[in-house]
Amino acid sequence: MPSPLYYLLASSEGYQSSNVAKYFRINTGLWQSDTAVNTEANLVLTLQNYGSNVDYSFVWGQEHTMAERSGDSTTNFIEWVNECVKEEAQ
Repeated sequence: MPSPLYYLLASSEGYQSSNVAKYFRINTGLWQSDTAVNTEANLVLTLQNYGSNVDYSFVWGQEHTMAERSGDSTTNFIEWVNECVKEEAQ
């Protein structure tokens, strides 16, 4: 998909034509070379405006993938999923 914004922006033909997840976790390394930082920031803001809950952070000294401030990505992801499930249960 070239841009998920097609489904998230009210000005786009694809707006509300798909089911958008309620929760997103986006960690991005500031030393990445894959995409501009503002691309992810735009996605985060658009998701938040759409109503999604976005856990977002920049990670200094990391590249694009597996960017974590502490711990390892697998454990952190599992903990985040468990937190989302608990929130839904409330």
